[in-house]
Amino acid sequence: MKVLMLGRIGLLETRGGDRIQVEHTAEELRRLGVEVDIKTDLDYDPASYDLIHVFQLDWTPETYFYAKKAKQFKKPLVLSPIHHDVKEVKKYDDKFVFDIRRISKILFSDQFKRDTFKNVYKSLFDWRMLKPTLTSVFKGFKNMQREVLKMADTVLVQTVREAEDLKRTFDVEIRWEKVLNGVGRVYIEATEFEKVFKFDNYIICVGRVEPRKNQISIIEAVKKLREETSLDLHLVLVGQMSVIKHFEYNQLIKKCFKKYDWVHHVNSVPYKDLPSYYHYAKVCVSASWFETTGLTSLEALYCGTNAVASGLRAKEYLGGYASFCLPDDIKSIKNAIKKEYFAPRPLIDEKIRQEYTWENAAKRTLEVYKKVLEIKKK
Repeated sequence: MKVLMLGRIGLLETRGGDRIQVEHTAEELRRLGVEVDIKTDLDYDPASYDLIHVFQLDWTPETYFYAKKAKQFKKPLVLSPIHHDVKEVKKYDDKFVFDIRRISKILFSDQFKRDTFKNVYKSLFDWRMLKPTLTSVFKGFKNMQREVLKMADTVLVQTVREAEDLKRTFDVEIRWEKVLNGVGRVYIEATEFEKVFKFDNYIICVGRVEPRKNQISIIEAVKKLREETSLDLHLVLVGQMSVIKHFEYNQLIKKCFKKYDWVHHVNSVPYKDLPSYYHYAKVCVSASWFETTGLTSLEALYCGTNAVASGLRAKEYLGGYASFCLPDDIKSIKNAIKKEYFAPRPLIDEKIRQEYTWENAAKRTLEVYKKVLEIKKK
């Protein structure tokens, strides 16, 4: 079987959750004997592939062109939308925005028009986005996304809630299968950890430094917890800062770095080294305004680190293994961190350890591929 995976323009140039999902799924599929290519090219040639697997639906008008070409060549199409709750995104845009989002918030009340406006801005820095973005201006971004869902033979979701959100938001019936994301082999196989800092039992947050990830609110929450407990708590932020957007947010968080010597920023860490960063932390906190799942929290739990997460989808994944907070409430973030900081370290059930892996995700994905191909033969 030969499969082509297609991701957003720029997927292979920046690190992100979707890139981790694409690359790890592809790696494990290859171990299962599937030939997999990964591309981000609008002019891709689908002729030699048995099946096309497209990733991303939100904010990526290029997905429409990927799907349309697959259908033109009569290729089976699988979609992993990695879809966020539009209500959560709009709440974030309404309450906690910087830079270009301030303008889109004033100009538009409709979230899909806001997203289109932001894509127009991004196109100024990346001409590859120009064609799909202009198409979304005239055709309507939401209309394009709805058509992609209709074209897909199967939609792979990470949670039941994601499937429900897709059907409700786009008013469309879809054939969907739930495929759990997981952790990489480095987390499963890790037995020795290298101490990175002179201190331990710190609080860690892993993810791109940007408003959505809410690091400034996390800093404020830890500051209040330090004052409340009189403990010399350290906060480690692992993640890159954008050089073409989030200028206002970047300046604000840089001021925090200078002001608080207990806040430590690590711009980039090789994936294989992340288990050590997690292991010596006491709490991993993700207070994002919106996420598809709680993947960094899951990685932390595998390393024996307590977890704080936000959002109902993370709750579907993590259940009772984490505490949950409200991203727009610093007191809520502080209380959740405090609860996990003074709690015993987690003991994950062996069934969970075996289930939430990229190996299992690939096996489940391959089952879906075979099912789609079998239906297409009839």
